[in-house]
Amino acid sequence: MENTVSQIMVTKSDGRIVSFDPNKIIRVLRKVGAEEQAISLILQQTYKILYEGIPTKKIYKSVFGNLKRMDKSIAGRYNLKNAIFALGPSGFPFEKYVGSLFIAEGYFVKTGVSVSGQCVEHEVDVIAENISELNMMECKFHSTNKIYCSIQHSLYVRARFWDIENSWKEENVDSSKMFFGWLVTNTRFSTDAITYGTCSNLKMMSWDFPLNNGLRDRIDKLGLHPITAIVSLLKKEKQKLLDMGVVLCKGLNTDILKSLGIDESRIPDIMKESTNLCRKNK
Repeated sequence: MENTVSQIMVTKSDGRIVSFDPNKIIRVLRKVGAEEQAISLILQQTYKILYEGIPTKKIYKSVFGNLKRMDKSIAGRYNLKNAIFALGPSGFPFEKYVGSLFIAEGYFVKTGVSVSGQCVEHEVDVIAENISELNMMECKFHSTNKIYCSIQHSLYVRARFWDIENSWKEENVDSSKMFFGWLVTNTRFSTDAITYGTCSNLKMMSWDFPLNNGLRDRIDKLGLHPITAIVSLLKKEKQKLLDMGVVLCKGLNTDILKSLGIDESRIPDIMKESTNLCRKNK
């Protein structure tokens, strides 16, 4: 069967036509913690819907739908990228979310801070500080995977943080702390953006960059999934939670769910899914 399906061509979101590769599905499902039996069943269901030229988006929806019926918390992990998109459209929850990742790593964090540069004032999305580092971040949130950060973003952000760094060094001559400027996005960087950022010592983080330490990897390692990843919640309920400032699954509790008017019969399943999502994925 695998030899047959590997000959089927699929259409990617950017219009490219490539061969169907079941191993990609297997790798992703293992990464999010699906058991081998579940993986086998999902592959069987996926093979049934395949046809020449099928959009990969349709395959994704099929896998997600089957996961939801098997294990909602695994489905939430699988759907993480879309859950991050759902933090929009303002971008502020994303800034708070990025800050939460650094809090979990032991940093003191502030968001939405006005900082003086050598030339002008700057609005900094996230400041993460510890005993040895001062990190200042520009967060670029995109509501679709088709939008990415180009070299113009790297040039602009690098210039801003050089201005701030020059001012900070003048005021902290004796400080042994290292200053780092960051560009963080939930999608991806162009090759030129990465090349320039790396050359100019701009720290960068996207969905899958740096390798093995991108946004997706940090979320899995820290167990800090957003509430938008909870499959059992309705879209309007997720938005209410975001409006309340509840961004992380770990910040959810029974009282908060009751305050939304959610039927008490649903609450145990929602909390169970949330707890499972919070588990660190080793």
